[in-house]
Amino acid sequence: MTRIVVVGAGMAGMACARSLQRRGLQPLVVAPAQETRNRGETLSFRARSFLETLGWLPLLDAAAACACEGRFSIWGSAALRRNDTLGEAEGGWHIDRRLIEARMAETLDADGVARVSDTVRALTRTPQGVSVELAGGARHEADFVVDCSGRASVSAGEAGLTRLDRLVACYAVVALDEEADVAAATLVEAVPGGWWYMSAMPGRRILVGFFTDSDLLSSGLRKEPRRLAQMASETIAVSQRVASLGIDLAQCALDFAPASTVVATRIAEPRIVRAGDAASALDPLAANGLATALWSGLQAADSIAGRIAGSEAVAVRYEQSFLQGIAAHLAAQRSLYAAELRFRDLPFWQRRNGATAAAT
Repeated sequence: MTRIVVVGAGMAGMACARSLQRRGLQPLVVAPAQETRNRGETLSFRARSFLETLGWLPLLDAAAACACEGRFSIWGSAALRRNDTLGEAEGGWHIDRRLIEARMAETLDADGVARVSDTVRALTRTPQGVSVELAGGARHEADFVVDCSGRASVSAGEAGLTRLDRLVACYAVVALDEEADVAAATLVEAVPGGWWYMSAMPGRRILVGFFTDSDLLSSGLRKEPRRLAQMASETIAVSQRVASLGIDLAQCALDFAPASTVVATRIAEPRIVRAGDAASALDPLAANGLATALWSGLQAADSIAGRIAGSEAVAVRYEQSFLQGIAAHLAAQRSLYAAELRFRDLPFWQRRNGATAAAT
């Protein structure tokens, strides 16, 4: 029997594992037991066909998803406009990622997919395949490994991942009062030091987030969250929406998360295939990250199945498609940032004018 280890149990890892299991293969999923954080994610309409393929479309009920009602922005001028070209198309959903991933995990359990709750410490190539070393001391010998371990990519050393910027997110998820009038739309607003993002979530919640570079983020935010409220008060549209929803950002607990663009030069190598953020993690402004995760998980499973059958063609096509997608994303990202001319002489925007350079 072919031994396949899937590292990571996010959407990419679970999509890959479910696809492999449905092919009659028996993957072992290795991932630590941890709770997914909700960060106001939107699932693009492009994900619909992938969810249907995996039998997961019914998971998006009213408790887990609400239909997108558009995207509004203040970008390039002080005027608020509707703009669905900033990476969010009609037909998508605002989701409770924690709930959806929990439901996906339940389907894997029902499928009989084996899982080990541990962290992969290292992958070592052997003459027979790949040796998977776990933090708990155990070791699994695999014929193939699919790395879906996220931005921390356990195989990053071999992949040659390059970080292109220092983008980070500072955000709060806020529960709203019953009387609050919540539109299932997103709001993006460019400001001198970065950009703001507000997104509706199922369960009458909303995410309020600020994106900037790690070295430009006020160190005081971690010690004094009230500063975020002050920063929000200096915006045009975000301040109005925060006020209209009765949100007191000064009383909200803040979380921080990396959001930088990290790209790989290789996606499919002998014995190891990468998917999701372990292949490339993209700036959320113009990306369809979760749809890409599902697609890449399916493609990784196809690549492994092809290799078992003795063909490299599927893996080669997957790598080519992924790398072409990264190039298209970077072009779109440069175009979006270049469209904001009001702050082009300030550090955050200067760094994004012209060609994207690797962060030091």
